[in-house]
Amino acid sequence: MARHGFARWTLSGRWLIAACLLMLAAPAGSQSTVEQSVKVAFVFNFIKFTQWPHARENLLFCTQGAQPLDWQFGQFKGQVVNGRILDVRHNVPSGEWRTCDVLFLSKSDAAVVDSVERILGTSPTLTIGDLPDYAENGGMIALRVEGSRLRFDINKAAVQRAGLVLSGQMVKLAGRVLQ
Repeated sequence: MARHGFARWTLSGRWLIAACLLMLAAPAGSQSTVEQSVKVAFVFNFIKFTQWPHARENLLFCTQGAQPLDWQFGQFKGQVVNGRILDVRHNVPSGEWRTCDVLFLSKSDAAVVDSVERILGTSPTLTIGDLPDYAENGGMIALRVEGSRLRFDINKAAVQRAGLVLSGQMVKLAGRVLQ
């Protein structure tokens, strides 16, 4: 049993180390493959450090539309996070968002941002957006580039409305925490 826990830590530890190394090497400006890899590592860790109020066997990770990161997110499939197996679905229509444990939105999804909060309501779905001002507009976690570094902001009120709990350490690492 201890060996299995170590294997999980090793996998998530690799993601975290890779993210840190890639952040240091990432060029400012364009969304390079390195920047995309860092974003994927951040998202994996957001999932790892979130607690859901239910304990289904699988965690369902969804993307709304076609994402530049779909291929990399596809690598989440089958990973074990906190004893739960990650499943991945791409291009999930808004009518099925409530079935998702995590919903990722990118800049190409800007047109649907206003409907996310209305559709999900208090559903325990962690919403992560790679969009400007996403946390200020009701999203839970927003990725943003500041200078040459990737940062994230947390909308604590949105997280609490959904009944989710984020790790205190993750909240401390956030660039901004909105109440």
